Amino acid sequence: MLSQKLRALMPYADSVNITLMDDVTAAGQAEAGLKQQALPYSRRNHKGGVTFVIQGALDDVEILRARQFVDSYYRTWGGRYVQFAIELKDDWLKGRSFQYGAEGYIKMSPGHWYFPSPL
Repeated sequence: MLSQKLRALMPYADSVNITLMDDVTAAGQAEAGLKQQALPYSRRNHKGGVTFVIQGALDDVEILRARQFVDSYYRTWGGRYVQFAIELKDDWLKGRSFQYGAEGYIKMSPGHWYFPSPL
């Protein structure tokens, strides 16, 4: 009945499809998509929704992949229950040091070595 009323309002539409989706499925679709894109994220549940925070020292390709995924998700499912946020973290050592060896130590200056932990 609803689809018939919508078709009457939109005579240019070939068909009208209404897909019902519960909150758990919406969040599952978002999480599966982030895993498929291999994007680092954390999940924050809150009253009335869930936010997936894409985070890390992302390169340009990863940022583009994240943006395309989020845009596609919002076009398909909307943003009422599931939201996305991006928190970029800079690599503060980039351009300031040289890394030697497999152990991951960094020579900052003569006589000064730094052993970084993962971002």
